[in-house]
Amino acid sequence: MYFRLLIIGLLCTTAPAMAATQAIKTETIRIQRPKAEQFPLLDEGFNRDTSGEDALDSEFAEEPPLPKLDVFYDDTELPEAVRATRATLIKIARSGDVAALAPLFAKQEQPPELSFTPVRDPVSFLKDSSGDGEGHEILAILLDIVTAGYVRLNEGTEEETYIWPYFARYPLHDLSPSQKVEMYQIVTAADYFEMLDYGAWTFYRLGISKDGDVRSFIAGD
Repeated sequence: MYFRLLIIGLLCTTAPAMAATQAIKTETIRIQRPKAEQFPLLDEGFNRDTSGEDALDSEFAEEPPLPKLDVFYDDTELPEAVRATRATLIKIARSGDVAALAPLFAKQEQPPELSFTPVRDPVSFLKDSSGDGEGHEILAILLDIVTAGYVRLNEGTEEETYIWPYFARYPLHDLSPSQKVEMYQIVTAADYFEMLDYGAWTFYRLGISKDGDVRSFIAGD
């Protein structure tokens, strides 16, 4: 009997609490978006300055395609000094003696650009760059290049330069079938497609100034 009365008493004391709990109302909290006039930067478009982004986009914009320059094959179109240097390079390349390039380079006021970093000993550098370690491969490349077609840059100026092969300054995607055959005498098809994807000729090219100085014999971009 005592325990029955105790249980009934507990039920009576908890009933109001349960009722109070059930009486609690819930409501959905709605987050209101600030009005544009309160926060000007939140209006449509955000009114932000995009000049910096425009500059960034222009920095990475694609470079304009190379123009189709006139291609020459006849060495009689070359200035006498350029023609003489070309003939010397052909003779040295066919001799197989890469060291014979040293006196040719030494007589120039400025050494030729052979790398994108300074080169102290041109002959040693060319030997090291050659697959056989003796410079014979690099001379074969030089011979292939200097006997290909060429283009003339900066005509009539102090910077007038003659570039071999002309592919180095020609839009690769515009090469005709016969021009591709010429090109494949210098590089492989795999090389060509890689350069096509890159967007520029990255194999060796030769530059000779109008005064007959070898300005560059370099690969890369």
